[in-house]
Amino acid sequence: MSKGLFYSMLMRLPYKERMSVAKWRFQKVREDFYKESRLDIEATKGLRNRETLMERLKVLEDRAHSRRQIIWLVYRQIGERLGKGDSLALSMKPFIPLEEYALLDLAETSTKEDAARRGFELCEMTASARRILSTTTSAQMAYPVILLGYMYGLCALFGGLIYPQVTDVMPLERWSAAGQLLYAFDTYCAQWWWLNLSLIGAVGATYFYGLNRWAGPLRNRLDNAPLMWRNRRDLRAALLIVSLSGLFDSGLTLSAALARVKRNADPWLRWHITRMERRLAAKPEDPMRALETGIFSQLVVDRIADAERRDNFVDAIKSLGRGSLDSVVEAVRRNAKITHYVLLGIAAGLFIALGVGSYAVTGLVGMQSAAGASIGTF
Repeated sequence: MSKGLFYSMLMRLPYKERMSVAKWRFQKVREDFYKESRLDIEATKGLRNRETLMERLKVLEDRAHSRRQIIWLVYRQIGERLGKGDSLALSMKPFIPLEEYALLDLAETSTKEDAARRGFELCEMTASARRILSTTTSAQMAYPVILLGYMYGLCALFGGLIYPQVTDVMPLERWSAAGQLLYAFDTYCAQWWWLNLSLIGAVGATYFYGLNRWAGPLRNRLDNAPLMWRNRRDLRAALLIVSLSGLFDSGLTLSAALARVKRNADPWLRWHITRMERRLAAKPEDPMRALETGIFSQLVVDRIADAERRDNFVDAIKSLGRGSLDSVVEAVRRNAKITHYVLLGIAAGLFIALGVGSYAVTGLVGMQSAAGASIGTF
């Protein structure tokens, strides 16, 4: 009953909002969509069978519509765009991340026989890697954020309720320097809580907005630090290797492959590719040097260099492209633990210094006040 009511409410929304909700739902299930589409292509032996894909989309649309799931709108629109002659990549572009669109587009322009199947396989692996990245990032942030939230609540409690009573017993001028500093901080937390929450929200929005847009030397340093940016950098680097590997299979040179990837790149990736093109133009005989722009971790750079010594540069990229997504998933899990402990250490240090410090200052002031009262009575 509630599900049907919720579906009816969604269908009453304007078209744009309805499609936004349907797109969000499709993002959650696109990994399974890639997998089942790949299996259908393999089963029919028609590696570029357009009718197979349209039939698959129609089945999914009817199934979702009968179950009153708004995601059927996405399946219908993809099928309609395919029916009008658009490529699969172009048909799905509004509903999938840019990296996955680029992989599908690359597969459709490839001359290899199994390109369509390989395109779905890579998109499936990419969606899985992005899901793991999102899960690990959320997990590594959860405990530090909870600890910092608890600390802020304690500071606001002391600044708004406890310290005003303590200053009635002992004037602030008689407090120690550390006590006065904590008093100023806790009072600020209590009086300006709305401003602080707004700033935290703005910082969070800026972080997500800048993930694909902010680029430069400072961003490079953050990407290398054991913080949230590094895991995403490693995933994007692996996707770049996969794309270059596929383009090399099609016979393109490194310069042409970079130009092809740059066509669908976001500002962050475009900045790195532009630097690669400049470095390659300066020293075309040293392609390894061109890739050292900060997008690849030192471990990946060493792997490419070692593989290049065994083969030529193109074969080295091809060999790494076959397993780069699997290796980056393991790297993300490993780096997530390091990031978690770094953030947890920072949060614990702030909690001890500010949260526990407020308790200590209150107890110390109380003891000093009691001692002063005892001396005065004596």
